[in-house]
Amino acid sequence: PKGQALFEDLHNSTAGINAYIATLTPLTMPGEYAAIGQPLGPTTWKDTDAVSIASLVGGIFGKGGGGELQNAVDFQAFRKRYGRRGGARNFRIFRAADDPEAPRQVFRKRFPYLTLPKRSRGIAIPDAGTLKDQPVVTAGSGSSGLGGGLLGGLLPRHQSASNALVVSGRESKSGHPLAVFGPQVSYFAPQILMEQDVHGPGIDARGSAFPGVNLYVELGHGRDYAWSATSAGNDIIDTFAVPLCDPGGGQATLGSDHYFFRGQCLPFEVLTRTNSWTPNVADQSPAGSETLTALRAKTGIVAARGMVRGKPVAYTKLRTTYFHEIDSAVGFSQFNDPNFITGPRAYQRAAYNIGYTFNWLYADANHVAYFNSGNNPVRNPHANPDFPIFASYGWKNFNPDQNTANYTPFSRHPQVIDQDFMASWNGKQALGYRAADSRWNFSSVDRVQMLIKGIKSRIRGKRKTDLPGLVSAMEQGGTIDLRGYRVLPWALRVMGRSPNPQVRNAVATLRAWMRSGAHRRDLNQDGVYDNADAVAIMDAWWPKLTQATFEPALGPNLYKTVVDHIGLGDMPHIHQGSAFDDGIWGHVQKDLRAALGRPVADWPKHSYCGRGSRRACRRALLASLRSVLPVDKTKLYSGDSGCTPGDQICWDAIRFRSIGGTTQPYINWVNRPTYQQAVEIKSRVPR
Repeated sequence: PKGQALFEDLHNSTAGINAYIATLTPLTMPGEYAAIGQPLGPTTWKDTDAVSIASLVGGIFGKGGGGELQNAVDFQAFRKRYGRRGGARNFRIFRAADDPEAPRQVFRKRFPYLTLPKRSRGIAIPDAGTLKDQPVVTAGSGSSGLGGGLLGGLLPRHQSASNALVVSGRESKSGHPLAVFGPQVSYFAPQILMEQDVHGPGIDARGSAFPGVNLYVELGHGRDYAWSATSAGNDIIDTFAVPLCDPGGGQATLGSDHYFFRGQCLPFEVLTRTNSWTPNVADQSPAGSETLTALRAKTGIVAARGMVRGKPVAYTKLRTTYFHEIDSAVGFSQFNDPNFITGPRAYQRAAYNIGYTFNWLYADANHVAYFNSGNNPVRNPHANPDFPIFASYGWKNFNPDQNTANYTPFSRHPQVIDQDFMASWNGKQALGYRAADSRWNFSSVDRVQMLIKGIKSRIRGKRKTDLPGLVSAMEQGGTIDLRGYRVLPWALRVMGRSPNPQVRNAVATLRAWMRSGAHRRDLNQDGVYDNADAVAIMDAWWPKLTQATFEPALGPNLYKTVVDHIGLGDMPHIHQGSAFDDGIWGHVQKDLRAALGRPVADWPKHSYCGRGSRRACRRALLASLRSVLPVDKTKLYSGDSGCTPGDQICWDAIRFRSIGGTTQPYINWVNRPTYQQAVEIKSRVPR
């Protein structure tokens, strides 16, 4: 019945879009259509167009996992450096799958998931040196200015940037909950999200949605409640190994076009698509085309091939929402239905019907709530979730023809009602809820701490906050440099006082910046950061600081492996906008605390920095800072078509990418959302 109602809504939405298209004339046609080479305007809309867009959007923002092969390669690198036991131990440390020091959205309750088995079975780690990627782009001519082919350039570079701040009625001056919701879907002109009202039988909501799948409000408010989401990235993608075979009974090779599954030698299904593009106002690059070819097995799309214990296998990746991209609309329809959303528990039940991985937050006149959604598969209890496994050790009750399996029940999803406050910025959900295999950075440093700081300062003791106060907490957190706030204090403690006057001056500059809040901002609007020299020192020093901390102990090869996997950090640069998501800052901070002899959970007793010697660590950090002084801003901020070399603010500034005929000026860098709600609901509407 839910599915039937959904299809009726979809058909009616399609009919409404086409009725509007029929009214368009050359005078009322949006100018963007001519700009992108479609002067006749939009073509007839189809139900399947909504499915295509749902697949794209869900595949960008609502997934996590799929990093098992890279984990396997990195695990081998750790074992090569540290041996069998030491390699496993050090891999686990850097993996940081369930760091108890990581800030989390549910403060107290544990939600165990992806628990490691005492003895793993079915692991399919490729033999060293045998792994080969399966290419997807098999032919092409030209290159789209949008980057990586026509489709690739339209995808947001950073897919985890939304935030949310929620305060319960107990901590509010009015006695009613407060919320500042901020989904982030990158920077375009026109923007990806559209604002809309949707009203009718069983539907009464206002907010934002992705065009093309906007039959319901996806983020917004109903009559007496509001909701929003941040990308969660929990693990709904797995990598499976299927043995390759020869249907004639011969010896299989890495190039074999058949695979073994449930007693049969089956051919791979071949999927092919050709994309082409021509110059237009939005993209002036020469005409070109590309052919995409993928192989599909019963266990997903082939991503790579390799040898496991001397036998050839294909590695496939499968997402639980594959072929079920539109199913989540059931949950969205319930969000829009005031007769269904009667309170926080009903809201959580609706969120459970969404298969994509999101952190869902809610506020009404009396309650706040949180729920982590996603079709989390019930995995084989003997399978190690960090590594690829043989398909025979796959999901419980897996049906390859329908791509269905058993999923974790409602009670196993991280959730809470009426916690004093909640802050979400794509970070860790709860204790015991291990990070997806593709995430190594749920550690002791997370950008959500910049929001938590603002909330706590406003509700400490007997203090209570109001809606402007919560907005201010969001705005102040949006300009903080996470390294300066959470890592720099420990680095300066380890370093102490230097005999070098140039280093002493740099340290004094950094300390002043740190005391002022470690912001990257220009309050007096003179075109220069308020602490421009300190920001430049931090930007130049950070790669050297990280290298000095870890490379001597890890060795150059393993150090490069770790940094390539975790990332030095997505700092503000070259107009990317949202920043400080993925990064090694937590690992650096934990190690510097260890160097000072402080207790550090889930970390070796002796630091990597200085190989356990605080004196050696101090010398290494001082030398790393000295090596970047004086900072040459013209080299550090090299400039581009829109910025002159050395222009720090312009280098950081956010650029809105034009997709049609409209443009948008640069804005100063800030960790900001695309669409925002500032919410205080003071009464309940009778049902």
